[in-house]
Amino acid sequence: MFRSTEQAEFAAILAKHITVRDAPLLLEGGTGIGKTRAYLHAVAQTSARVAIVLPTHQLIDQLLASKDLEAVSLAVEDFRPASMFATRAEYESNRAAAREARVMVCTSAAVIIDQRLRGEYCGAVDRDYLLFDEADQLPEMAALQSDMSITKADMLEAGVPYTNVPATLRRISEAPSRVVEPETRAAARVMLEVLDDPQPWQKVGLDDEGAIALTHRLPGRLLTRIANRSAVAFISATLTVSDSFNNFRTVMGIKGVSRLTTSIEPRHHGTLHFLLHGLEVGSAEWFDATVEATQSAPRPTLVATTSHELTARLQAAIGPADGLLIKAGAWAGLDSPVPWRSIVVPTVPFGQPVVIDGTVISSYLDARTMAQRRLRQVIGRGLRGPDADCTVIILDQRAAKVGQFVPVRFLETWTTRQEFNEGRRSEVVLSKAERDPGLRKAAIKHYGSKCRWECCDVSLPHLLDVHHLDPVSEGERRTKLSDVTVLCKNHHAEAHHQMRTPMRR
Repeated sequence: MFRSTEQAEFAAILAKHITVRDAPLLLEGGTGIGKTRAYLHAVAQTSARVAIVLPTHQLIDQLLASKDLEAVSLAVEDFRPASMFATRAEYESNRAAAREARVMVCTSAAVIIDQRLRGEYCGAVDRDYLLFDEADQLPEMAALQSDMSITKADMLEAGVPYTNVPATLRRISEAPSRVVEPETRAAARVMLEVLDDPQPWQKVGLDDEGAIALTHRLPGRLLTRIANRSAVAFISATLTVSDSFNNFRTVMGIKGVSRLTTSIEPRHHGTLHFLLHGLEVGSAEWFDATVEATQSAPRPTLVATTSHELTARLQAAIGPADGLLIKAGAWAGLDSPVPWRSIVVPTVPFGQPVVIDGTVISSYLDARTMAQRRLRQVIGRGLRGPDADCTVIILDQRAAKVGQFVPVRFLETWTTRQEFNEGRRSEVVLSKAERDPGLRKAAIKHYGSKCRWECCDVSLPHLLDVHHLDPVSEGERRTKLSDVTVLCKNHHAEAHHQMRTPMRR
């Protein structure tokens, strides 16, 4: 049943929590654990009425098509909104089947709606236990923007003409169910809650198309009341940031967690190799290097871009190629059985700024945290099997400053394969060999803050230099950490003296 002791441990922790239910459980299973099989097995062993909650309908489809459901002999019913059915009768039939099933699958947006409608929507909030899979996506909640907006068409259909935002929302929220769809009523109630409790991370206003929209820097807070129940679990491969659950707890508004809360990494599962090019995104050199890396990378190759525009540009430059997939947003929602030999990341996937009513309401801290999670997700694409062997090529110099996203077992490979652009001649008053400013920090982190000259004890950071084993003055090159060492200023000068002085025989 289980392919590793770690997978069995993951299932056992969840099964125990379904019984104990002391406080919300945060359970991280690193890529390679096989968390889906593990949690489905735990759910199959209980008689509790469970709702399995996923961020999107696409992920629900992937779960229903997985072999794991059949392997654990678990019957589930998925709940879908009325908009996904051709007739009202089909929707009501699906809704009834999902509500009656012991195990129901629905989206996180459906849980938000169900909470505002007091369990009348799909009944998720009345279940014995709620299990949020792919919970790392809850902080940004991809479905929120479409599910928590009310279009002009919605207003016309409800017979509520737009006057101003609060008045329109109130009339929609109070309209009878036979007139307004439950999703629209719930969206109006959520937005009224936001208007009644103004916070810097949330805003209701008109978007560019004239719809009343909710934009939320911490959309997970819409689930705060449910997230603090004892009979709830949040599961993902990337719940922690810098080895801590604190960020996730903050964005979800979770006060206390179960004593079973933990993170489990597979001891042995696949191999990753890293190559970081310290390039400036948007430059001609960066784009040419991305094309070159993609063309020369071992096949099959996945290129994870941050926009459809960059995807199209790369496809045009490279042309048709076997064993190559260039895809925007490949860190999430990509269910591919392909054993990728290489993954190319042209640019760090920071979150895009959110603007509503002309105001930017996101921040760099949000973007950096999101980038760390997305990088962890995308490199996980190269660990689909226990024998996976994948090279990850990152062409954005900012990757070195994002924070820890590489699994611990691959850290040595990550730190020794970074490359930095140096040696390019820059015409100023004099010609000088340029140094990459990130190299010194990376070298000291890798080698330690102590001079590596034999018997030298100098360890004060301001007295330490990075010494190139081959002079950078010889011309432009890509510098790896293995090409440098850390020396105090005196021994740095001595090293250069020895390099300039021919050895006497």
